[in-house]
Amino acid sequence: MDTSWHRTLRELRGQFAEGAGERLAAIDSALDKLLAKPEDAKSLAEVRLRFHGLSGTGATFGFPRVSVLGMQGEHACDAVAESGRAPTREEIRAWRALVEEVREAFRAEAEPAANAPAEQAEPDAAKPDMMPTSSGFNRLIEILVAHDDAELRTALASHLEREGMMVTVASDLEDARKILSQRIPDALVVDMQFDGGEGGALVERLRGMPGGEGPAAFVVGAPAGFVDKVEAIRCGADAYFEQPVDWELFTRRLRQLLERNQAEAPRVLSVEDDPDQAGFVKAVLESAGYAVRICSEPARFEADAIAFTPDLVLMDINLPGFSGYDLARFLRQNEKYAAVPVVFLTAENRAQSRIETIRAGGDDHLVKPVTPAILLSTVAARIERAQFLKSLLGRDGLTGLLNHTAFLEGARGALLRQARAPGKGASFVLIDLDHFKAVNDRHGHPVGDRVLAALGTLLRRRLRGTDLVGRVGGEEFAVILEGLTEGEAERLMNRLLEEFSVMSHSGAGGAAFRVTFSAGVAGYLPGMTVDAWRQAADDALYAAKSAGRHRVVGAARPEIAP
Repeated sequence: MDTSWHRTLRELRGQFAEGAGERLAAIDSALDKLLAKPEDAKSLAEVRLRFHGLSGTGATFGFPRVSVLGMQGEHACDAVAESGRAPTREEIRAWRALVEEVREAFRAEAEPAANAPAEQAEPDAAKPDMMPTSSGFNRLIEILVAHDDAELRTALASHLEREGMMVTVASDLEDARKILSQRIPDALVVDMQFDGGEGGALVERLRGMPGGEGPAAFVVGAPAGFVDKVEAIRCGADAYFEQPVDWELFTRRLRQLLERNQAEAPRVLSVEDDPDQAGFVKAVLESAGYAVRICSEPARFEADAIAFTPDLVLMDINLPGFSGYDLARFLRQNEKYAAVPVVFLTAENRAQSRIETIRAGGDDHLVKPVTPAILLSTVAARIERAQFLKSLLGRDGLTGLLNHTAFLEGARGALLRQARAPGKGASFVLIDLDHFKAVNDRHGHPVGDRVLAALGTLLRRRLRGTDLVGRVGGEEFAVILEGLTEGEAERLMNRLLEEFSVMSHSGAGGAAFRVTFSAGVAGYLPGMTVDAWRQAADDALYAAKSAGRHRVVGAARPEIAP
């Protein structure tokens, strides 16, 4: 764990200790109100909430005794509230004594626990590595193959090269280790029996390297039993594929994992009103590369969710004005957030709280204080699972590109980014294969499907990983190119048209033929809606077709045929 991580936690711990007097003074004030008016349920709830804050945060910053005492006070208040009676003066005095014990605990634990956060944290190996953002055009994807089967290596190289990837072959374990010592590939394909049964060790070696959690790792081998497949996964493999390989499934899964690695930093929305706990969560997650927003006022939850579009929500239960359960139910009633993981991070450890977590639509229930390793592992696992399921639901089965719904959702996100950072440029492109019905009629739908897949592959190969690319109709594709003006996008699409138009496709009886496409390009204009942006691209596409097809036309000059 780096020194900046140590320093951040020490600073947070110091802030927590400095704020102890204010926290305890707030409990004393609430107890004064309760002593004057024991039947005041609002004052009792405030005392309980203040104790709850101590129980959930104390041990996080190296004050375990503070957490224990806070929990005692919280449970004592719960017992009184559940009985339906007002607290007695003796009970209130006992709570005051508890506050004094907390003060003493702060004094006693301040010096010995100075490095407690560092001791609680797990080593760096437990911290998931965040994936780099892809940049630039035509980044070559490297697949390292460590496999004894020469026929499979040939088939794999041929298949992946058609997908625009590069295959590097390791002849033995020593060669594979040497390659890994020089660079980490985007994916590793290995047989468990490679080089005398050392394939699993090679996967483990990759996973143990700095940055080794990111690449995809596939085991490809002979038909195996359940135990062998589980052993492969335990070594760190993402999937086990039996020979003969289902190449369509193999490629689809590989693409999903590669796109995960190229994605922007996952976004976590933390709903937490305690500033010390919020600071801890933010420091831990940002150290692992996550983008974090703190929602300290539950009334702003909807606005923050809309503006931030989180990949995961961390939710406290006890919040001012609302409960975390209320906010989770609110989130779940909107289908847009149906698949967003909600992880409750709370000091509530009772069985009833866990039951309510499930009923409210929560995916996990972490109890404060939580170690950095547990928090990071839970967040990483939940986000990865959600993104995998989302990719399955949002992909076109034939081309692997975004489907219509997922593309439009992405387009709305691009529009929001343009509104926040105007002037960078963005272009909407609609592509339509020319005379595609004739291809299907003459050569059959299976051949037509291969043509569609070929165009999808070309778009994936030649565009950036951050560009939105979708199949939005039968033979219609759509692309959003952020950071490119309309003119720049036109030039790019003309290069793609030139490349696609010379590709040879095999028809019925082996006859070769070629296909072209038409495209319309519309640059983003301030104030545009998604519908207006798409319509501008559609109008340009119509102009391209009217001018004879096999061309790219921009919305700014649809009357000009290239």
